[in-house]
Amino acid sequence: RAGALGTGLVVLGTALAAVAATAVGAASGLGGPEVAVLGLAPLALAEPLAGLVSALQRRGALGDARARLGAVLTAPAPADPADPLPAPAPVRDLDGAELVAGWPGGPDVLRGLTARAAADGGRLVADGSSGSGKSTFLAVLLAALRPRAGRYALGGTDTARLTGAAVRARTAWLPQDAHVFASTIRANLALAAPRGELAGPGGEARMTAAAAAAVLGPLLAALPDGLDTPVGAGGTALSGGERRRLAAARALLADRDVVLLDEPTAHLDPPTAAALVRDLRDALAGRVVVCVTHDDAVEQPGDTVLDLGDRLALTG
Repeated sequence: RAGALGTGLVVLGTALAAVAATAVGAASGLGGPEVAVLGLAPLALAEPLAGLVSALQRRGALGDARARLGAVLTAPAPADPADPLPAPAPVRDLDGAELVAGWPGGPDVLRGLTARAAADGGRLVADGSSGSGKSTFLAVLLAALRPRAGRYALGGTDTARLTGAAVRARTAWLPQDAHVFASTIRANLALAAPRGELAGPGGEARMTAAAAAAVLGPLLAALPDGLDTPVGAGGTALSGGERRRLAAARALLADRDVVLLDEPTAHLDPPTAAALVRDLRDALAGRVVVCVTHDDAVEQPGDTVLDLGDRLALTG
């Protein structure tokens, strides 16, 4: 409402200024071109002044974001154990028991959280509104944030005995806004593995299989250059659903035992979101899957639902 009011005032003010300037120019006996210039000059200010309204609205959010980033960037990195254990392989389950976690310099966001996900059962769906701790929960699962209390086990091994790199070596993460680089589909998929690992026919076959599992096969078949098709800056040559599927194919190509999905249906229309959820469920069968979302449509019978709004409510 504030943005609409500010933009309306800018438009009204510049329009009245244009009318007044035109009237003054005509009354002063100026010629037609000069009067037109005077009338159009205030209108040229409408767009930059409207941008100023938007910038002023974002000042508070920018200050808050800078404060939170500053606290994280100046905090020491999560400490790895002095005598780490090797990462378990394969990982068939993860368990969190009475987890307490929060960001450096901040209060506890997760308090007494207990949850479990297994490859032989339904996925764990962590549901909650903005600010309920979904990102914090994912950070703990990725060992980017160590819990302040409680136990987080991966494949039966307490992650307190594992390095963060070892935990992440068994985990694939599909972020809410996975970046698509201004390159080809092939180059974007190649990010899923160390440099050179996907070179050659074998790598191309893996890419094609991952794209097919993410239901990008029809798109690739329709493109003359296939995997070598440029996608534009930020994936502008693709639709929103296709960009999300490309990111999903990248996560699948990493071939990890645990897959974390962060708001997989965000910014998608309902039919596209439903199709993506269905296809991801099929593609990730047999893996440990944790999905954080605010979309109730993601939940399916057999899933375990963790209500992060309540922090302690667990249903299945």
